[in-house]
Amino acid sequence: MKILGIHGIGNHRPGESPETAARNLSATWAKHLGADGADVHVVYYADLLREDGAQSGDEELEDLTPAQEELVLELVNAQPADPGPTAPGRVAQGLLTAFLRDRLAALAESRECPEWYMQWFMARLAKEVVAYQTPGSDRDEVRQRLREAIDRHRPDVLVAHSLGSVIAYETLHGTGTPHVPLWVTIGSPLALPKVVFDRLDPAPVADRGTRPCAVGRWANLADPGDLVALPAKGVSRRFSGVESDDHVVVHQGFRFHHAEKYLQAPALARLLATAA
Repeated sequence: MKILGIHGIGNHRPGESPETAARNLSATWAKHLGADGADVHVVYYADLLREDGAQSGDEELEDLTPAQEELVLELVNAQPADPGPTAPGRVAQGLLTAFLRDRLAALAESRECPEWYMQWFMARLAKEVVAYQTPGSDRDEVRQRLREAIDRHRPDVLVAHSLGSVIAYETLHGTGTPHVPLWVTIGSPLALPKVVFDRLDPAPVADRGTRPCAVGRWANLADPGDLVALPAKGVSRRFSGVESDDHVVVHQGFRFHHAEKYLQAPALARLLATAA
């Protein structure tokens, strides 16, 4: 079986060429999947979404642009276990930063993880999502890397994590994309209102997205504790053609969005078995 993956946020590998980073990520995913005999390749794109001169791990809320702050705000407001009040509309950037810091501190406490990690995670997520959403050559190159990988490997399954699911959705809707028998999205923010769903390309019609024509089957897996895979059951409600939208507990606490726990989940193994 041939499995192609596309990673999510926080996977920049400084000091490695894109080719080396892809090989190393492929080995890591193959280990976590534990799919004996499977041919696993992962598309790497994080290098294209880094700001010029940015340092790995240098993520501060004060550095966020208004668009990036908006994304973090939508994420914290979308949490089902609301830790505090909702910001009243658009506020001045400095005041919003203070508001977000308080909300993220409450979220961190609820997830038993350090405040610095929650701030780093949300800032990294916002920067990479907004960088991808910005029209230009980098966005085009990200899609092209995935399109070329699908054409080269002709996978039986495409597994897309986090931001990778957004990239895959838009790429698979493009003309000339080779057929993918099974597409599995894991930890996906595709249904997140405003900052993701309402900015998809192609745009949803009548508040509904669709399964790409290049995809035979589409399944979605989301951990109820994942701060990014929101809202609950959102993918099946807001997109047509989704075979399943299973909420399975893959991990709780600190590592609430990491790919490895999704890749190790029995629910994913069962899906892969149907494609073998």
